[in-house]
Amino acid sequence: MSLVTQVASVPSAPPEGSLSDGPLFGPTVRLRLFATVLMVPALALWIKMLLTLPAASRTYTLPVWGLAALFFITERWPIAVALRRGTRPVGMSAAPLVLGLFFAPGGAIIVGFLVGAVAAAISRGDLRHPDTTFNIAQFSFFSALAALSFNATAGVIGTDQLPTSAYSAVLCAGLVLVLSSLTSLFTIGLNDGTVPGDLALENIALSFAATAVACMYGLIAAEMLLSDPKGMAIVAVFGVVLLGGYRLLLTERRERRVAEFLRGSDEALSHSNELEAAIVGLLGRAREMFEAQIAQLTIYPSSPGEKAYRTTVRAGDPSGTEVMVPIDLNDLDDILEADSDGVIIDRISASPSSRDVLSRRHIDHAMVSLLRGRSRLIGSLMVGSHVTARSFDQRDLHLFQSLAIQTSSTLENGHLEQSIARLSDLQEQLSHQAFHDSLTDLANRSLFSDRIDHALLRRSRTGKPVAVLFIDLDDFKAVNDTLGHSAGDQLLMGVAERLRNSLRRPDTAARLGGDEFAVLIEDIDTPNEAELVAERIFTALVEPFALAGQSVTVHASIGVAVSDDATDSASRLMRHADVAMYAAKSAGKSRHVLFISGMEAEIVARHRLRADLERAISADEFGVHYQPIFDMADGRLVATEALVRWRHPTRGMVAPDDFISTAEETGVILALGTRVLRKACIETRQWQESYPSSEPLWVSVNISPRQLQQPGFVDEVLDVVADTGLLPSSLVLELTESMVLDDANSGASIDKLEALKRTGIRIAIDDFGTGYSSLSYLRRLPVDILKIAKPFVDDLHNTEDEGDFARAIIGIGNALRLTMIAEGIETTEQLIALRHLGCHLGQGYHLSHPIKGEAVERLLAAGGVDLALLALPTPPPVASIIQLHKQAL
Repeated sequence: MSLVTQVASVPSAPPEGSLSDGPLFGPTVRLRLFATVLMVPALALWIKMLLTLPAASRTYTLPVWGLAALFFITERWPIAVALRRGTRPVGMSAAPLVLGLFFAPGGAIIVGFLVGAVAAAISRGDLRHPDTTFNIAQFSFFSALAALSFNATAGVIGTDQLPTSAYSAVLCAGLVLVLSSLTSLFTIGLNDGTVPGDLALENIALSFAATAVACMYGLIAAEMLLSDPKGMAIVAVFGVVLLGGYRLLLTERRERRVAEFLRGSDEALSHSNELEAAIVGLLGRAREMFEAQIAQLTIYPSSPGEKAYRTTVRAGDPSGTEVMVPIDLNDLDDILEADSDGVIIDRISASPSSRDVLSRRHIDHAMVSLLRGRSRLIGSLMVGSHVTARSFDQRDLHLFQSLAIQTSSTLENGHLEQSIARLSDLQEQLSHQAFHDSLTDLANRSLFSDRIDHALLRRSRTGKPVAVLFIDLDDFKAVNDTLGHSAGDQLLMGVAERLRNSLRRPDTAARLGGDEFAVLIEDIDTPNEAELVAERIFTALVEPFALAGQSVTVHASIGVAVSDDATDSASRLMRHADVAMYAAKSAGKSRHVLFISGMEAEIVARHRLRADLERAISADEFGVHYQPIFDMADGRLVATEALVRWRHPTRGMVAPDDFISTAEETGVILALGTRVLRKACIETRQWQESYPSSEPLWVSVNISPRQLQQPGFVDEVLDVVADTGLLPSSLVLELTESMVLDDANSGASIDKLEALKRTGIRIAIDDFGTGYSSLSYLRRLPVDILKIAKPFVDDLHNTEDEGDFARAIIGIGNALRLTMIAEGIETTEQLIALRHLGCHLGQGYHLSHPIKGEAVERLLAAGGVDLALLALPTPPPVASIIQLHKQAL
């Protein structure tokens, strides 16, 4: 039994804002409450026994200072055993306690213990740590119980030998001390909310054994004092040998753990195909081995102009993991002196720059080492803030230096340069994708709007107007319907190329979505110049396109808007061009129209559409179709994505793209979204009851930005789930990447998503990678599922480096333990490639178009999709098997 049983994960002297700072009842406060609960009855028991518990021997009386010295020795130099999230020093304090029970009055025992234990804590430097408070209270309480049990069972002790009852008394006292160890384990679990594993149970067994040996040693010493005091020298030598043997045992165990740690760390780096996952695994092992709050690896750039990449793993906080986050060279604050191969830094003795390193990470102390290659510095490795009261020591530093040397060698021999270069290229390409259309490589809406803002700023200095052209291809849908989507994509790429060739170098062409394009023209003198550009575009598009072996002529409706003194924003100029474009369509298409003040035709149309939407909700004209999501390994239907459909009484089936944006702008989306959510939950619950499974069917429902912004959004979703009886885990809320990240600064949307996630509802990011280069943001978002966008799936057979984007996204998703779903699967080759890359869930026209609820039931009844679509062997029908069996007979 030892006083310094580490039971908390709170760093000593935590800085302001450190990880230990928490709510009113954080770990530190809880630990002090536990100590109070134990100390109050402990004091009561000792006060009661102070005058009533006599010394157990009439021959010898052990003085208080002697007990204090013995307790100081056993508590100051315990045997360290790694218990779970810290070390449990196992000393021989049970031995002086047993001697005190035989040869000292009760008051001497508690006074000697307190003096010796406090002196040991001062010597160790952890007197003020909450662990020490708890352990003093714990030992005081259980030693009082041990004294009571001893007093009740020891009987009368003679002057020359111990009676049999004394052995029973020591056994009772030992059992009480074992109970103290169990209390430590219970307190750890209650304080940090974890359950002990196999290693913890093994170490607890070792601590039990040490307690038993200490009790027996104390009993032998007591017997020797009574029978032959001269033999105490032999007892002392035996104690030293016993302690040394136990230390050798624990040293061998630690060396075995060190060897396993280094071997496992090397395998984690050298045998992994994904650099990101390998580094996360290495840091996780390092953090656990050194019992640290944080582990961090920074990879330095190999050439000028490149960025560094930093990966961070934190204790007890998976969401705090940062994977290969690009950082500027100015943020490389962990570079040490060139001759430093590993140091321990702390807030007290470190240099000001090192203290800044600790402060920025909210830690007290750390070990830092440079990772050296043959020709350059590869990076740096850091572990910080031991989870117990102690700091890192030279033994820790020696192991840490070995880890750093091994990591440097493995990274360098594992073609780190190529991996980082590839990652940098992917980051740049993803950044490019964030502001460019993936099909045409023109600027997207975000970049186009930004360019207009800058152009308007320059206009304020030069005085020259700015013009925006909105271009909508006439009857583009007919091309898709007659020649197919592939031909439609080729047409869009051809239009983009002709737009580029029709513009000056400073002008900007953009694709806004679908068949809508836009052009920004700067530094014009008159509106007529913008109209001349529109005519030039018409001329460029007149020449037929060769599509699917046919000659196709394209016409366009173009709206032209020119800035004036009242045009002060990109959104207003784009809106004017949009209105002019709709006016061109209304005038018969294949023409351009210049926006003039009072052109309100589009506004009237939007009001009409809004009225139709409100009427449609009241008339229940909206239905829900479902696109199945299959397990591509066995064809099983695992989920559906709910998609809204509008059957207009006069216009027929209206495509979602034609009304969703208006519904969003007008607020009709709120009622519409709730209806779709409720309908999807009701039907999914019915399917679960009709077709029960060990893995129930779940449904994904798209959420609009307007819905997420509502204050009562969380309550509304939970009410629907409760009313329909659907389990929260069977509902996935699907949001676009830009929709979540646009609100990432305010945090309001993230708070709502986290509240929903706590109930079991899952969150999916749709079209991941098309809106932002947001790998570093994923750790901030409460995301469970990533949906790989169709352009990346298309790239599996359309680019020279097949599947780079899909592979990178799947690798990041797997490293963050996210479920991956591929969208827009249209060919068997894409499906096979995705399955090979490790993505097992998918949806797309190759597997199934969006279908009605009745068709979903038929899929469930059939057990899933036709295995032939998955390029898997189809099992022969039962009748064929019977026929073959008859032929064999």
